[in-house]
Amino acid sequence: MKHNAFVLINCTLGSEAKVMDHIQDLEYVEKAYRVYGVYDIIVKVNANDKEDLQRKVLLIRRLDDIKSTLTLLEINTSN
Repeated sequence: MKHNAFVLINCTLGSEAKVMDHIQDLEYVEKAYRVYGVYDIIVKVNANDKEDLQRKVLLIRRLDDIKSTLTLLEINTSN
């Protein structure tokens, strides 16, 4: 079963464009958006299973200039 998640990212002040460039280069990132508000960037991540998803989110969290993240798992609504 495929797993998707949305990762909400807070960056250090002034680093948003640089972080966005790094994130867009990651092959498992389906979409990335710069946003206004509490978070700076929202990323949709695709994974094959829960372990793969965890590994990919950890890789994002380790990027330079990321202060914090919040991960939201997509609910599979199909039966």
